[in-house]
Amino acid sequence: MNQQYTIGFSSLDESMPSVAYRRETLEQAAAHHPNLKLIVRDNDLNDDKALANAEEFAAIPVDLAIIFHVNERLGPRLGAIFLKKQIPVIAVDVPIPMTTFFGVNNQQAGTLAGGALARWIAANWDNQVDKILVLTEPRSIGIVRDRIDYAVKALVAKVPINASNILYLDGASDRTISAQRSEEVLERWRDYGRIAIITVNDDGAHGALDAARRLGLEDHIAVAGQGADAEARAEIRNPASRLIASTDYHMGQYGPRLIDLSLRMLSGERVPYMNFIEHQCVSKV
Repeated sequence: MNQQYTIGFSSLDESMPSVAYRRETLEQAAAHHPNLKLIVRDNDLNDDKALANAEEFAAIPVDLAIIFHVNERLGPRLGAIFLKKQIPVIAVDVPIPMTTFFGVNNQQAGTLAGGALARWIAANWDNQVDKILVLTEPRSIGIVRDRIDYAVKALVAKVPINASNILYLDGASDRTISAQRSEEVLERWRDYGRIAIITVNDDGAHGALDAARRLGLEDHIAVAGQGADAEARAEIRNPASRLIASTDYHMGQYGPRLIDLSLRMLSGERVPYMNFIEHQCVSKV
């Protein structure tokens, strides 16, 4: 393929190590194709920035856009910007209507993490929990919400718990905010010794751990994350850490697979609407 192409990539939030790593893999993969020019922007978890980046890509115009943005509700507006210019779009992890999806199989990812957490609880807490804290991302709906819902389903299918003892909390996909909000809850729950925590990503898992450690309550919790970033893997390997499991998103595959998918689309090939990562779970059990 000798034709020159420009691809625009708007990243989720470059302050998140797992996101920055995925962007790096994309840049590395694009570098192997001299006919590709990659333009990178940061959405910074901000709707206005995401819209501005989309408008910039449409104005250039790019030949294809790869959009990674947290707010699923913004998808129709983002998609419309490119539809007007007939620019094909790949939505990463968070779907955008009428575009090609690449990323997390949320049902599988949630089920794997919840199941691993349930196995650890069976082995270490006699299959009993007092409370379940679920750190969510309210900007994610539809199939992204499945990541949380299926993790909870997998856990409560094995571990009996009254629904009144499950608390859903907005973790904002941010370590610091997750830590602050988790700390408030864990302080109130100080008298409970078996608290299961399910998070929408590893940033939330690290935040919950940070909070429990500040309060001296890490031995009261068991956490399941999503993403299996390098720090999460180190925590899971540490016998003293209560990060029990995290679903592996194979983040190193994002760049090569996105570039491959982009080139196929740019060549006119009909590609599947949904393109999933095949997940595994990294866990203590």
